[in-house]
Amino acid sequence: MAEATHDGPRRGRMVGGVQDAPAGRENDLQTIGLARFAVAEHNTKNNALLEFERLVKVRVQVVAGCMHYFTIEVKDGGAKKLYEAKVWEKAWENFKQLQEFKPAA
Repeated sequence: MAEATHDGPRRGRMVGGVQDAPAGRENDLQTIGLARFAVAEHNTKNNALLEFERLVKVRVQVVAGCMHYFTIEVKDGGAKKLYEAKVWEKAWENFKQLQEFKPAA
């Protein structure tokens, strides 16, 4: 339910809060590229051999740029596993940085 204020109606979103991305975002090529970047960075930093399979879930947070929260399915040897990754992106600066990569709970 929208709440009227002197600044206009609220839409249930918190500025700076983490939000689910619009439906279908997990199929967006740019978003998939960021998820693949997260897996590649993790592999480089940890001498791992995870293979990107698919992007399961996307959430975003507007910060100084955009913080992307991904749930990623990877192949580890023959086993499929889920990981959670956090990638900070400032597209206008061509900047992206892996903030976190861990097994999904």
